Amino acid sequence: MKKTTLITATALLFVFASCGSKSNGSEHDHAAHEGTEHAHVYTCPMHPEVTADKPGQCPKCNMDLVIKESK
Repeated sequence: MKKTTLITATALLFVFASCGSKSNGSEHDHAAHEGTEHAHVYTCPMHPEVTADKPGQCPKCNMDLVIKESK
């Protein structure tokens, strides 16, 4: 009985130790992707080459930048 308990405890120790290891490279850093789902690109209606990652005004004509529609 003691031998079976010792083997089970040892096996569980290895299972938990391997699950917590991040050295195998399979972990994914979700913090690097935060905010990218809802990120918008803003552009000038008159000058589509002017883009920004936040609202503002066009440096060429001072019009408000609008959210660029995705196709």
